[in-house]
Amino acid sequence: RMASRLAARSTVLLQARAKATGITIKNPSADFLPYKGVDDTKTKVRVELQAGKTYAWCACGLSKTQPFCDGTHSLPGITNTRPVLFEVEKTGAYSMCGCKQTDSRPLCDGSHKDVPKRPRSVDASEKVVFVEDSPVYDGVAHKLGYKVKNGGFQK
Repeated sequence: RMASRLAARSTVLLQARAKATGITIKNPSADFLPYKGVDDTKTKVRVELQAGKTYAWCACGLSKTQPFCDGTHSLPGITNTRPVLFEVEKTGAYSMCGCKQTDSRPLCDGSHKDVPKRPRSVDASEKVVFVEDSPVYDGVAHKLGYKVKNGGFQK
């Protein structure tokens, strides 16, 4: 009974996702992971691919050999994404996704046009605000010698 429910959900998921045409995905589970990688480039990457050869598209965005995987995703604590293994049906030039936001992994679908130009870290705050009676202060910060000052912790 549980298996039939999961199969029904999987079918819906498979039908809802855009499909890359002209390629065969060799590891569909990596293709359907909900995680999106770090945008390496905010554009497509044109590459020559050969029919019958298996390629590993970097889904995490951290590879030094973009758009292909170099194994960086497997380092502890880096990411939950895995490379998408695929073969092309015809030898030729293909537009690979560089922003890692595509719904047609590994091919570009134009999602890079919607990726913000500003890095997310630009607006990030460097200060964490806690009150003196918080569990964090009582636990770690107090033992490390931090004092509550100006809405945060300072030594």
